[in-house]
Parts: sequence; C-alpha cells; structure tokens
Amino acid sequence: MDKKNNWQLLKSYSDPFEHISDICRIIRLCFEQDRSEDTDDLVNELDRLRSCEDMTSETYLPPVIVRERFKLSGFEYFCVMIGTSLALEGNGESPTFFDAISHYPFVDSENVYLTMLIGKPFQYLFDIEEGCGISRRFKLKSFIFNFIIGNDVSIPNISFSACSDKLPLLYSDLYGYGVDFISANALSCIVINGRTGSGRRTLAAQICASLKKKTAVVYADDIKDIDEFADILTGACVLTDSVPVVIADEEVKKAVNLVNTLTALLPTVFVCVNSEDSLIRPHGRNRLSLKTAPLDNALRLKAWGYYLEGADIDVKLLAERYRLTVGDIAEVCKRCSPRPADIKALMGGILSLNSESPVCKLIHPMFRLEDLIAQEHITETLKRIISTVETLPRLMEQHGFEKLFPYGRGLGVLFYGASGTGKTMAAYILAAELGLEVMRVDLSRIEDKYIGETEKRISEVFQKAEENNCLLFFDEADSLFAKRTEVTDAHDRHANAQTAHLLQKMEEYGGVVVLATNIEGNIDPAFKRRLHFVLEFLRPDAAARAELWRKFIPEALPREDIDFEFLADAFDLSPAEIKWAALSAAVFAEGSPLSMRHIMSALKYEYEKFGLSFPNVGYKKINLGGCPV
Repeated sequence: MDKKNNWQLLKSYSDPFEHISDICRIIRLCFEQDRSEDTDDLVNELDRLRSCEDMTSETYLPPVIVRERFKLSGFEYFCVMIGTSLALEGNGESPTFFDAISHYPFVDSENVYLTMLIGKPFQYLFDIEEGCGISRRFKLKSFIFNFIIGNDVSIPNISFSACSDKLPLLYSDLYGYGVDFISANALSCIVINGRTGSGRRTLAAQICASLKKKTAVVYADDIKDIDEFADILTGACVLTDSVPVVIADEEVKKAVNLVNTLTALLPTVFVCVNSEDSLIRPHGRNRLSLKTAPLDNALRLKAWGYYLEGADIDVKLLAERYRLTVGDIAEVCKRCSPRPADIKALMGGILSLNSESPVCKLIHPMFRLEDLIAQEHITETLKRIISTVETLPRLMEQHGFEKLFPYGRGLGVLFYGASGTGKTMAAYILAAELGLEVMRVDLSRIEDKYIGETEKRISEVFQKAEENNCLLFFDEADSLFAKRTEVTDAHDRHANAQTAHLLQKMEEYGGVVVLATNIEGNIDPAFKRRLHFVLEFLRPDAAARAELWRKFIPEALPREDIDFEFLADAFDLSPAEIKWAALSAAVFAEGSPLSMRHIMSALKYEYEKFGLSFPNVGYKKINLGGCPV
C-alpha cells in the first residue's frame, strides 16, 4: 500500500477494540516481514496509527492513556504494542527485547539502549526476565494488560477509590492546609495523624479529589519486598492517576522506606498513622503533618446524615448520644444496609460493633429502678447519683463550674459489699435510668505482663467508652484499682505505672465510671479521692428477702402455696443466691406445680455447692405434700 492511499484511511477510532485490533494487525505485519526487508510499509502503518490516535480522544483509548501517563518514547510504546498483541494472539511465548529492537523501524533515531539501561519505565510496565542484555523476555504486567483491554485494575494489597462529592468535609481547615501545601511543593509527603476510623483516609481522598485524582490505599504491614512493591505501586498509581495513601499504624518504618523508594512520578504521597509521627522523615520530600480531632456534635450529625441519606431516622439523637468516629458510623450503617428499619436497628448495630473488643463489651441494660429490691439507703443514693448526672452539665455551663473542672467532668462511683448483693444490677439500673449503655470491662484481659501493653488497653477502654457515651463498669475492681505498693523491684514500678495511667484516664474521662468490689479497703486511696459516691451493699434483711423470693418466683409459674416469710427468716441469702435457688427449684419441679419440697431441695443443693452446712431449720413443720425432703 503506497503512502498516499494509506493516509486516505485516516479517521478517528470509533471503538477501543478497533484501536487494539489495528495494533495487533501492525505487530503481525512487523513480525511477518523479514528484518532485512524494507521497513517503509511498517513506518507508514505506525505513522497512520499515531495520526488516527491523535484524531481520537485519548481518554477513549487505553493504550494511548498508558503512553501519555508514563510519557513513553516511541520505542517504549512499540514494546507496549508488542506486549498487547502477543498476549492476545501469540503462542504463549513472550518476546525478547531483541525482537522489539530488531523490528522497530526508528531504532537509529532513538537511544533505545539508554532507555533499557535505565530500566524505567519498563520496570513499571513489564515483568522482565532476570539477567541483563536484550535477550531478556518481557511481558506486560497483568494489571497493565487488563487496563488496556478494558478490564478492572485489581492488584493485591492496593485498594483504589474515588471520593464522592456528597461526602461531607469534616476537617475543612486540614483540607485547606493540604491543598495549599501540595500546590506549593513539587514533591510532598502529607502525614495524617489520628485514631483509626477518624476519617484520615477520607481527608486524604478529599484533598486528592481537589487534584482530580483517586487514591490508592496500601497497608504498610502487607508489604513484603519494598523495592518490588514500590515499582508495582508506582505503575498502578501512574496508570490509574491515583495518589498513594499508606496506612502505617503498625509498620511506620516500612512506610518510610516505601515513601523514600517512590520517584517523582508520584509527586504526592499520604501516610496515615495513629501515634506520634516523629519517625516519618521522607528524603527529598517536603513534609506536612495534620492531626484529626474527635468529631463534635455538628460533624457527627453530618456524617450520620450522609450515610443515612433518605432514611427516616432521628440522626440528631444518634449524633448526641454516641460519640463515634466517622469510620464507626460508616461501619454501623454498612452492617444495617441496605436501609435500617428504625433507630433500634442502628443502636443494635452499635452494640454489635462494640461487642467485638477483646477487653470490654457493650451491654444494653434491662433493669430499671423499680426492679430493685434493696435497703432504702441504696435506693436513695442511686436516685442522688442519677440526679447529679442529669444536673451536672447545666451547672457546668450556666454557673461557671467548668473553670473549676477544666479536664474530666465525669462522675466516679464505688459500690462495695459481699458478692451477690446487687452491685452489678445497680450499675445496670444507673445506666438504664440515664439512657446509657453499659461498657463492662473484662479485667482479666486488661492486665498484661509486657511493659506498656496494660496502659495501651486501658486507653482503649476509655476511648471506647468516650465514643459510645456509656457507663463504664469495672467489676471486681480491686484487681486493677488496688493499693499501690512500695517500690522494691521492676514489677512494682510497672504496676504503679499502670495505676498512675489509670488515675490519669479517670481524671480525663467525662462520663460515669462505676467500680464494684467485695472489699472496700482494697481500693487505692488515690482512686477514692476521685470518687463522688461510695455506696455499701449489705445483705438483705428478712423483709427484703421475702420480696426477693416473690420476685424471683414468677406469678405465671404453676405453684402450690409458698411460705415466703419462712424462707426469708430461715435462710440468710443474698439476692443472687435467692435467684439461683428459685431457678433450680423450677428445674427440679420439671413442669409440675412448684412446691416447698422443690425449693428445699434446691436450697440444699445451693448450700452443698459451696461446701456449707444446711441450716437446722424446722422446715418439716411445713406441709410438704406428704413427701419429706
């Protein structure tokens, strides 16, 4: 075909696969002709291809996007064409660089060997056989090939995303700092410090959106080989027009090494950390440090509104009650998708989310004040605590008390008394009356033999409690709040450091903390000074025990006449012991009407269980239906 007729065929490509088909045809022509033959036809075909590409929008043709974004020379683009063609029509054998050089008609006018010596951008585009020289075989990286043929770009350990225009801007000042910093610096590294889930990735995505770019999120702890991964990440980000966002919560050193390996092809990189970022000092890049703060009511309202758009839900109540991070809000809404039926579903989602912590569990309390059967001083003190919690915010805001309590404005309460006397139930009642959930701490999982780990878990507990605006409950608290010891060895210093950290967190906490212990004297005096209420739980008297028996044997249960007064007078039991005796008696009854015989059998079992002698009481005077126990 002469050049004149060839140019008459110029037109824009109507379809990306028409373009790829043309590339394959030209490469077939290239490999079919002998190397010694005249290359005029091939030159004409390549010129025509380039002209047709120029007549077509580049965003329409994936190979042209690769050429433009990687700033490929003619030879480099020719190698991409060969890689594409042979991947689609070849016999499975990869070409060598010798094949590409020997068939490239413009080899004399380009310094092809210098390009190969430098190795870039080949290392981002191709998997290349180990060794040196032009005899090495090459193959398009799978994600490059998938992009060219129109498939999604999917790479292990790299997550691509674009920021939605509807997503609320939660950190407008930090956003402004980031945009200005990138515009003023050719090579930049922006470090975003904040808690996991605080919106660090979203902030990075919103800054990138101002540049009309997506984000490529990677986790530093997933990286095995820094150099190899840096090449993959660079190629992926250039190809997809994305900015790397490296999550370095666990592996800060790896993140720094990765950033220092990235070239100017990626002018901006973000690093997200959840601790001090002093270790992040990138080479050759100007650094900006941003720190995300906890969301206030207004910003939480924005976040709930975005994720629950269109749902008939009282988002104001959720924003005010739960101090969640934006990540937690997104996760709760995702778990309740496609749309939560009502606010109870969302509250259940919040409970489920926070039940996954290894050190604490969020519980919805079921008891109310009217369910409590206790001495009058217990009931009155609980009412005073409830009144204090409800009144405190108004006093702080309206009467100047906030100046006297600049840090923690919470309330500390100590419940002490024998096991089973109702301390746990009272804590749940407090939470229910205040409209709060209970965060019950598993103290066995708090303490750790390694230095610093206990303090880390203590911080996690208070952080979770703050986010969920709940009552923080430490049962059997003397194991963690016990008196500090004289320092005689490293273990004592370690234990005292944990206690000091716990004191600090209690001082800063703004909610309600309830400590429960069997022995009040075991609690460290320093903790007591931070407590606002101390309440002793005594074993119930005979009148209270009679009421407890009536409560724990439901009226709906079939039963004979039960002498509650006799049971109360004869057996000095705690509320918990009465509850379990009543349940055991119902089990012994096996569906028949509950009688005193069943209750006495259950009581004997309870005493034997704890190795105690059964009281010498005149229970045989009671009518046991002719069946002596």
